[in-house]
Amino acid sequence: MTQQTSFLRLQARTSRFTAGTPKNFQVSPDGARVLFLRSESGESRQQSLWQLDVASGKEIRLADPEELLTTAEELSVEERARRERARTRAAGIVSYATDTEMYSAVFALSGRLFRTDLDTGQTQELSTPTPVIDPRQDPTGQRVAYVANNALRVINADGTDDRALAEPAGKNEAYGLAEFIAAEEMGRHRGYWWSPVGDRLLVAHTDTSPVQRWRSLHVHNYRHGSPRRGCQHNGVQYRHRQLHDAFS
Repeated sequence: MTQQTSFLRLQARTSRFTAGTPKNFQVSPDGARVLFLRSESGESRQQSLWQLDVASGKEIRLADPEELLTTAEELSVEERARRERARTRAAGIVSYATDTEMYSAVFALSGRLFRTDLDTGQTQELSTPTPVIDPRQDPTGQRVAYVANNALRVINADGTDDRALAEPAGKNEAYGLAEFIAAEEMGRHRGYWWSPVGDRLLVAHTDTSPVQRWRSLHVHNYRHGSPRRGCQHNGVQYRHRQLHDAFS
């Protein structure tokens, strides 16, 4: 192999031969549509949200980061840490969440919240505090929950009535995020879950103040709380939150 086409160079350019391949598939309950993420080519890391119409076999790009952003993508320290723990090398749209019937999808891009109507193909930005992390629709599609500044927030799907549902009391506390051990060692990368009817949430509350903080070798200017053997661990509790706590 020449230097330009060596295995290691190809592996690096193609993100370990995963760039350009569709991923994160989701099939609608009626089997009419399939959603997935895919980059433009085998050497592009920037993913878009795509839809396959099963009946016609036609693919439609629903959300393109280049069209939605006017500047280069910017990631918060927290989002970079989340991607490092999930071993995500892609850029652009790296995850999305839908309602149960798959009428719409939400995703975070450059720390901002977007919602796509899967019938019309229209994508709109919802005005929220930033940076947005891990947005998820309730099963009915009426509201979207997300994390911003370590607080769990909820907003209506039309972009109105953005409210805090659970806010931390100190800088080492967070609601709705997976702590370091859960994400790094247990493969759990989310910290809240909607009820089946969308009227309440189960929310993880974490407190890293008892543990020593370590500088990350992979994420610049980021320290995570990771317990050492024989020392105190993170405080983790799961709390129940009713939507009427915020919308009443």
